[in-house]
Amino acid sequence: MPSEIDRHHRQPLILLASKEVGLVQELMKALLGEGFRVVTAHDEHDTLEKAQSHRPHGIVLDVGVAPRGYSLCRTLRAVSLGTPIVLVCPRHPTRDEELEAVRAGAWELRGTPLDTEDFIARLSAYTEPKLELDRVSEECLVDRVSGLYTQLGLVKRAEELAALATRHGLALACMVFRPADHLPSRTTSNRLAQTFKSVGRSSDAVGRTGRAEVAVFAPASNSWAAGRLVDRLIDCAINYGNGIEVRSGYSASSPAHKISAHALLARARSALEASGLTH
Repeated sequence: MPSEIDRHHRQPLILLASKEVGLVQELMKALLGEGFRVVTAHDEHDTLEKAQSHRPHGIVLDVGVAPRGYSLCRTLRAVSLGTPIVLVCPRHPTRDEELEAVRAGAWELRGTPLDTEDFIARLSAYTEPKLELDRVSEECLVDRVSGLYTQLGLVKRAEELAALATRHGLALACMVFRPADHLPSRTTSNRLAQTFKSVGRSSDAVGRTGRAEVAVFAPASNSWAAGRLVDRLIDCAINYGNGIEVRSGYSASSPAHKISAHALLARARSALEASGLTH
């Protein structure tokens, strides 16, 4: 039977952006009653922030949220590619307004008062393909057997962590590990990654970045913290990973600079090659 968490993630998440309290209350009640999850926003900045952080399956945008509602729609289309966007305006839209909304990337423009039953039915139809696409994409990003990020999944997650760290002025560290065996098996590198995942922090992203390489991205970790984490993970590999000997290297960003996950990984690999140390 599906778990409560599985059922939760199969419920479409709607970003509802409006300054109109009455509209928000009306739609929230209707959406929640039909099994949707809802997150709200009340201004342009909040809308963009939540579109990026929550990655909703659908967006309902009141054109009054921003001075240039259609411009905000275009921006949302760029940052939430593939997400259905329904615009709402305080009157019956004209044909020109409907065309402008579609050109801005909206699926449709609806006037108020809304026919709630029709509106929810259409929103359900719009979000179903997005929900399925996200489910398939997630399966491609995480290996079902090991629970580890795939190479593609780790890259995506690392980019998200880098953006988050840059936005909040935090450090980000990347550590790479390779079995000391010159011809390691896939089983050995998988066991190493699973050991790291089992003892690492829940905020860390762990995955295989090559046939014999495991990478760990650790948010809010400077160079000193990264060095300590490397030592702890190596001890775990020796004690809990059936004595796996590994080579390691790490790199950490400065909170004052924009962070590139790709550059961090490259520097960590360079550090591994330069050190030549086996633990």
